Amino acid sequence: MMKQIINGQRKRSYIRKGKFATVAAILGLVICILAGCGTDTAVSIDTGILADDLYSGVTWKDQLGEIELNKALSLYGISPDAVASGKVYMGTNATAEEIAVLEAASADQVTVIQEGMEARVEAQLASFQSYNAQEVPKLENPVLETKGNYVILCVCDDKAEAEKIINESTGK
Repeated sequence: MMKQIINGQRKRSYIRKGKFATVAAILGLVICILAGCGTDTAVSIDTGILADDLYSGVTWKDQLGEIELNKALSLYGISPDAVASGKVYMGTNATAEEIAVLEAASADQVTVIQEGMEARVEAQLASFQSYNAQEVPKLENPVLETKGNYVILCVCDDKAEAEKIINESTGK
């Protein structure tokens, strides 16, 4: 009888250690998830400030002007419901130069916005191929980046400078 009690206590001891290990593992997992395991997946961009920084930090051939957001969205074929905020600068049509910084209303809308911007670049490319061939290289290789729920388009000659400004503003 004594032996069974001792064995029973041992079994309980192992069970307690097993429960402790399980609880510790779950707790560690919860802490890791809450802390993001040291990575910052959330990106926060002030669309107006980034657009202004691109406008002032990149050298432009054309005189860019701010375009009303709904008008710009119409040119991109994007529903206003897909966008939470944004700012757009466009040239005078003498060049293809353009800045657009848009925040999607939800993660589902990021692809919609990106596709709208891609379609705009393709339309501009078709137009400028016959109108002003000097603009074609910047349309063939624009800055088009997605950062979290933000989509950024910058059609310019100095792609490296535009990317530097974007990376500085997002901390990446």
